[in-house]
Amino acid sequence: MDKSENSPSSRVVHMKRELMLWRVLALAITLVFAPAFAQEKQQKEIHLASADGRQVMVLSSRGIELSDKGKMLGQIGFETIGDGEEQDVLIELSGQISATRVFVEEEKNRLSLRATGVAFAEGFTQRAMFTPDALSLQASTGHSKIILATPSQGVGGLDFVEDGKLILGLGPVAKFRGGNLPRRDSGAIHIGDFGPDPKTRLITASESQLHTTH
Repeated sequence: MDKSENSPSSRVVHMKRELMLWRVLALAITLVFAPAFAQEKQQKEIHLASADGRQVMVLSSRGIELSDKGKMLGQIGFETIGDGEEQDVLIELSGQISATRVFVEEEKNRLSLRATGVAFAEGFTQRAMFTPDALSLQASTGHSKIILATPSQGVGGLDFVEDGKLILGLGPVAKFRGGNLPRRDSGAIHIGDFGPDPKTRLITASESQLHTTH
């Protein structure tokens, strides 16, 4: 065996060669896997920009972000509720929201929003309805109902309804009594009794009329 191979200077040269080899291997591995790492990083965020670069949409695991000239205009993401694992979708928008109709639902409660009105429902029962002409409130049982109306056509007033029957009504005389010249400048109270002896009474400022089935 050649003793010169075990000399300190020979071992130093050998170590330098091994170190250089490992550096070359590390560089080769980096060149091979770097594009894959870069591609994986790019896939975590997708940037879509307008032709002038002004408007940008970013899609990532956090959600969707919309910006204009670097200013955040909208964001759709996730929000943790309390300390648990329950997640809700969080929407933050700046500006105008355009939609033909919107539905919001939570368990048995539902909200319907349209240009013609707003409706609240509990299960299969419509609890409230608000339109430009009227406000309607109904009990969960569906038996009791209150209607406040100011229609563009016809005569408005306040009605209390039980099981589809008008038990009490307030409004102009024209609401309860027709004729060639219906009175809109005088108030009236309509009282209904649908018991064993059904009857109704109309009370005005000048008279009180009782109508029975007999």
